[in-house]
Amino acid sequence: MSMFERAKRKRNLQEGYPQDKGLKNGHCNRSGCLAPLEGRPHWWMRDHETFTDERLYYCEACATRFIAYDKQVGAPVRCTLVEDQE
Repeated sequence: MSMFERAKRKRNLQEGYPQDKGLKNGHCNRSGCLAPLEGRPHWWMRDHETFTDERLYYCEACATRFIAYDKQVGAPVRCTLVEDQE
């Protein structure tokens, strides 16, 4: 387990979220969603908040919303489908 993952799990628990929020095969990183990701398509976005550029994972529904917003405002698309689904 990476330092980022350990720190993310600790922070999630402190904030009252599932410890695997935003982690691969965990729960969607969007606090208003938290859909389980295991066995489903994962989409990722860079974590710019911690300046680590680690990946945070989202469900397809949330990724679709982010992509639509990015396109609407003319920003670079932030979400990328994980190609190597395990």
